[in-house]
Amino acid sequence: MRTSSLLCATILTATLALAQTSKPVSAFDQQLIDQQKQFLQAAQSKNPTAVDRAIADDFQGIGTNGDFYDKSEVVESAQAGMPKDTRAYDFHVVKLNDDSAVVAYNLVVPGEHPRYRHMADTWAKIDGQWKLKFRQITPNLWSANDLD
Repeated sequence: MRTSSLLCATILTATLALAQTSKPVSAFDQQLIDQQKQFLQAAQSKNPTAVDRAIADDFQGIGTNGDFYDKSEVVESAQAGMPKDTRAYDFHVVKLNDDSAVVAYNLVVPGEHPRYRHMADTWAKIDGQWKLKFRQITPNLWSANDLD
C-alpha cells in the first residue's frame, strides 16, 4: 500500500511540474534566446570577430567583483575562449520594447571563480541588428566561495 501511494504521489508531482513548465515561448523571446546562445557559442569557440560584431560600441558590463568593463575586454577574453564544459541554462527574456530586451540566464564556468553565475544581458536592435549593450554578472551567493 505504501509503495502505491508513493508511486501515485511521484506521478502527480511530475504531472504538475510538466503542466507548470509548458508555457510556450514567443517568437520575440526565442529570437533573443537564439541570439544569446549564438553569442555564447562564439565566445566559447574562440571567435573574437563574431563576438566583436555582436557587441555595441558603447557596451558596458559589470563583472562579478563589481568593476565596470568595456567591449575591448570582452573581445579580448573571446580570444582565449571559455572552457568547453561551460553551460548556460534557464533562459528568461524580459521585453523592454520591440527593440530591446534583457536576457537573464544561469551560467556555470568550471575552473573559474565564481563558477556559478546569474547573467543579465541587455540587447538592443541597432540598425536592424541585435547588439549586446549591457551585461551584469552576479555570482550565486551559495557558491561565491567555491574553490576548485
